[in-house]
Amino acid sequence: MSVSTLQSTSASASVEDARAALTFDRTVPRQLVHRASVTEVFLTDGAPVAADRFLVGAQWPRHHALYHPDPSGRCDFMLLAETVRQAGIFLLHRYYDVPLGHHFVFKSLDLHIDDLDALRMGGTPLGAVLDVTVDATAASDARRFDARLDMTIEADGRVCAYGSVAVVVVDARRYEAVRHRGRDIVGGTTAAPAASGTPATAAPTTAPVIAGRQDANVLLRTATDADSSTWLLHVDLRHPGYFEHPSDHVPGMMLLEAFRQAGHLTAARDCALTALQARFLSFGELFQPIVIRSATGPEGLLRLTAVQGERALAEADALFVRN
Repeated sequence: MSVSTLQSTSASASVEDARAALTFDRTVPRQLVHRASVTEVFLTDGAPVAADRFLVGAQWPRHHALYHPDPSGRCDFMLLAETVRQAGIFLLHRYYDVPLGHHFVFKSLDLHIDDLDALRMGGTPLGAVLDVTVDATAASDARRFDARLDMTIEADGRVCAYGSVAVVVVDARRYEAVRHRGRDIVGGTTAAPAASGTPATAAPTTAPVIAGRQDANVLLRTATDADSSTWLLHVDLRHPGYFEHPSDHVPGMMLLEAFRQAGHLTAARDCALTALQARFLSFGELFQPIVIRSATGPEGLLRLTAVQGERALAEADALFVRN
């Protein structure tokens, strides 16, 4: 459905009509959220409300290899973040005619949870509805799209969180030019891709348990000469979650999870992440060390950064509260 068709046919649709039209009995096609495995797809449907406003259905599993409830039984923060990310990709493909094969380069992802109790998992998967407003512009040649999506998130009928993403979308030719000429699409520069080999990380150690994660899901390793607020990112291309399909750079969701783990080690182990404002600054190369740092910021926030050499890859402000 084209943007013009959507605008002409959806103006009279109400939120109630759109909500009633949502289905939760199957996932959306995996290619519409850039996933190779259907088990990694959390969206179930979408319905237009009005021009540039949509409802998106989602279902969060009780248990997942990567995302699972915290010790208090609440839904994983990063599962909400991944759902927000998937919603942005899905809506631009489904309703804004962004072709499959285009590359999505996320500039930011923000998520704030207001009602932690609404996220408690019960005896069945938790249903969610995202009310999304889209502000999108396209280049005349359709080779580039810029979009911001703001959303309110309901879990089991209760408003519980607010999220937003900003993204640049380009065709394959422009993406290849950006990556291999060392020019960052969102401004600034990035190093040329490194030669193939084994991803750099710290020396093998026994991974501690961080925020319920252990073994392969612990992404931080202590550097030999690091202080207590600095870690090396452990990049494993065999990881079935972060590399469930091939990638030529370190995935943004991997950096966000590293931030969450660093925050737990800095703030307190018995705490919950309730807000994250993240900005992605440049591509992270797979075969060069990445340093994760945590520092105390204003108003109880933590400032988290990912650095590769002299380049900042991402930064975030995070709020952790004690359980």
